[in-house]
Amino acid sequence: MLQALNDDDIARIILCKSAYEIWPHLVVTHKGTSQAKKAKIDLLRFQYENFAMNENESVDDMITKFTKITNDHASLGDVIDNDQ
Repeated sequence: MLQALNDDDIARIILCKSAYEIWPHLVVTHKGTSQAKKAKIDLLRFQYENFAMNENESVDDMITKFTKITNDHASLGDVIDNDQ
């Protein structure tokens, strides 16, 4: 698991004495700060709202691209309302 952490992350958690103390640091590392999360959601919403098939793109590639956008939305807890 430590391979996924950079030196700053390791420095933050190395002095923690319990998993309870480490957990908040890992959550921030994984999901980012709330400001970074909002920026990711805004970018994904833009990609979703402007979604189009690119020239010379296969249908499979287009579906893969669309699925990634919607899955990333879901992983960040953002709900896409199709009625908007």
